Amino acid sequence: MPIFPDQFSSTPILTLLEEAEQGLIGFDRRLIQALLDRREETLDALEAMLKDSGKDRLLDLTEQAFDLYREFRSPRALPFYIQLLGSRKGDTIPDDLMEAFTDIGAPAVEPILELHGQVPADDRPDLVFLLSTLGVHDARIQALIEATIAADHYEGALCAGLYGDPALKPAVQAALDAGVKNAEEQKVLEECIESLGAPREPHEPQPYGILEQYPEKAAPLFDQMDPEHVVRFFECGEKEYRARAAMSFTDDDYPDEIRDRLIELAQNDSEPLVRGAALRALGERIHEEAIRDLLVRVLETKSEAEAEREEWLGALIGLAGATAEPEVHDALLAAYNREECRAAALQTMWRSLDPRYRKYFGPNLKSEEFDIRRQAIQGVGAYPLPDLAFELIPLLQDEEVRDEALFSYALAVRHNTTPKSVNRLFDMIDEKAGGLSDDEEETVAVALDRRLEREGFEPVFFPAEEHDHEQEAQPAPEPVEQARTEKIGRNDACPCGSGKKYKKCCGAN
Repeated sequence: MPIFPDQFSSTPILTLLEEAEQGLIGFDRRLIQALLDRREETLDALEAMLKDSGKDRLLDLTEQAFDLYREFRSPRALPFYIQLLGSRKGDTIPDDLMEAFTDIGAPAVEPILELHGQVPADDRPDLVFLLSTLGVHDARIQALIEATIAADHYEGALCAGLYGDPALKPAVQAALDAGVKNAEEQKVLEECIESLGAPREPHEPQPYGILEQYPEKAAPLFDQMDPEHVVRFFECGEKEYRARAAMSFTDDDYPDEIRDRLIELAQNDSEPLVRGAALRALGERIHEEAIRDLLVRVLETKSEAEAEREEWLGALIGLAGATAEPEVHDALLAAYNREECRAAALQTMWRSLDPRYRKYFGPNLKSEEFDIRRQAIQGVGAYPLPDLAFELIPLLQDEEVRDEALFSYALAVRHNTTPKSVNRLFDMIDEKAGGLSDDEEETVAVALDRRLEREGFEPVFFPAEEHDHEQEAQPAPEPVEQARTEKIGRNDACPCGSGKKYKKCCGAN
């Protein structure tokens, strides 16, 4: 059975973490508070979880484990920190990892010195720099800093200044006397000597504040569960869980047993939010007369008034495939004319692809309401609407909707679409966006592949034959690293890069 938030305090910590690894528990403040309340049990569970690296899991909780260790500031975190340090592959040490070591202080010296003796020579200066920040005076650290000063005046002076021991003055002065390469090197050496003579305050660790970094509530990852697990949450006491569980079947092919459970939820749940989510999911079976009648009946008997709005809008979105019906069309326009309903109306419009609604997206691209702006952007790509694509260019710099704008712009911008031309289009989008992150590159590539398929071509960036899940002996998918507030939906692009929906790709495993 699922573990609900009111059971966190009575559930073993290791079980909570294992459930979170499988996406069955959302990583939110309620879970974190339960982990913080049982510090030693949580530290034991973290060690057990991190040692069991071969276990199948949906999510990689490395980031969450790091945050918990930062909050606890326990020397028991050192093996985990050392593992992170040793896996950098030549990259500089991240600031937050440096701070984590510094907060622990003296107990970190031995494991870092041990790692220093194991890594390639090119990685050792970074470890000397890290040792210099610990605020611990040790003859071995001083010797390493002196050797660094002799080998690299600039790097050595930085380490010596951080270390703060006046005993290093002779080594720094010797470097100055031996001659320097440039004015910058001389300046850092002189500043180092001056700082070594000044009194230094001991390092005082600051509160990490883990709770502020996570949402108050986060639902389980319903979009990535097997359907039989999702329906168990229909009985949950939290309406948000029930609604999210029902909503996860949107855009999905589900069996009759799930349809029947959704009907029961839509008709009998005590909360309009949940009934609306179930109605929206039932829209996938709108070709069935009984479902269509149910959705239309709700549309006719309920209203956009606040008390019934969630249920009414759920039915409206579920009827996106039936906008040819006059009563659906009239209700859709009524919803559009009410600002509090407009985002749902725009979503229904672009899901319908009814050409009568093309004119409604442009006026809403600059709406101050995030949900309205977001749905308008998605409509430009869904139809697509090339004449509005240029209006998406300023939105590429809007962090709130940048991802949606990139995807829709790639789908809609007027450009020749052939296997040979999409790379030029990719480069053009990259330039207009001011550069793309790795995730954004994937977003644009998926959109361009979809654009090719729309024109009858095979995908170029993620060819299907490179990721054919119909073959036998498939390797297990890599675990997904969980962001603090984000999840990969069953209908999102699969993170493996296949270009398929998650539910048709790795999610099918």
